This record gives sequence, C-alpha cells and structure tokens, in this order.
Amino acid sequence: MNDFLTNDVDVNNEEFDKLSICDLKIVNKTIGSVKINSSSLINIEFNNVVFNYVAFSHVDLSNVNFLNCGLHNCTFDECKMVGANFADSTIKNCKVSNTLGKYMSISYSKIYDLSFCESDLSEARFLDFKPNNMSFDNVNLKSAEFNLVSLNGRDLSNSNIENILIDYKGLKGAILSYNQMVELASIFGIKLK
Repeated sequence: MNDFLTNDVDVNNEEFDKLSICDLKIVNKTIGSVKINSSSLINIEFNNVVFNYVAFSHVDLSNVNFLNCGLHNCTFDECKMVGANFADSTIKNCKVSNTLGKYMSISYSKIYDLSFCESDLSEARFLDFKPNNMSFDNVNLKSAEFNLVSLNGRDLSNSNIENILIDYKGLKGAILSYNQMVELASIFGIKLK
C-alpha cells in the first residue's frame, strides 16, 4: 500500500482490498493495471495522476478530486462517487455503472468514450467540454446541469431528465422520448395546455 500513497512512485499490476484513505493529496504518478475493491478513498486529491486499466469496484470515492488526470480504460462499478470532481482531465474508454454519483462534476475535460449505465447522477454538473461518444443508459439525471456541453446524438430516452438544466443549443440533436419532450417544453418557451 505504501507505493499507492507515495507521490512520484508508479503502481502497476496490483490489487488492493479494503483500503481506507482520506484527506490526502496524491500527485505525479501512474496507476496501471490495478484493481481496487471494497475500499474507501474519501476526500482525496489526485493531481496529475494517470489511471490506466484501473478497476474500481465497491469503492467510496466521495469528494475525490481528479485534477489534470488521465483516466484510460477504467471502470467504476457499484461505487459511491458523491461530489466527485473531474476537472481538466482526459477520460478515454471509461465506464461508470451502478454507481451513486450525486453532485458529481465533470468540467473542462476531454471526453472520449465515457458511458454511464444504471447510475444516479442527480444534480451532477457537466461544464464546458465537447464529449466524443458519451452515453447514458437508464441514468438518473434529475436536476443535472449541462452548461456549454452538447448532447447532440446522445440517447437520453430511458433516463430521468426531470428538472434538467440545459439550454436549447445543448439539447439540440439529443434523442428523447415523447414524455421527456413534454417535460422540456419550457426550455423552448412552449406552454402546454
């Protein structure tokens, strides 16, 4: 575990179970081909850390900051990511499934193949990035905010978008159900009777 905590020391081909770390800053390292299971990494700041083929399973990542990080081929399965923040990062080929991600924030990042499945992202913030192949499958996006993010071509038809905050430009080209269109009519200035 010491290598995991030591800055500037890379961690490769390891498996960690029941880690419990909080209130720590981890910088300038690569974590590759690593499995982290049934662990708690709360209020951690990862700065300039590259995660490559890292599998997080049943991990509490509440209030974790991924700042200027690279996340490549990573999975987050049945994790708790309440308040997790991804800023100025590159996210490629990553999947988030069965995860509680309320209040999550993704901002100023480069997104290539990011999928959310069966997860709760209520009140999440998506700010100022151009996603390349980002998908939502049965995701709770209630009261989520999309600011300067285009959902063109994104299928939201089986996700909850109640009270979503988005301007009409960001919504243009999204795939929606008829019921969702009624919910979003007010964005277009349409009043229904």
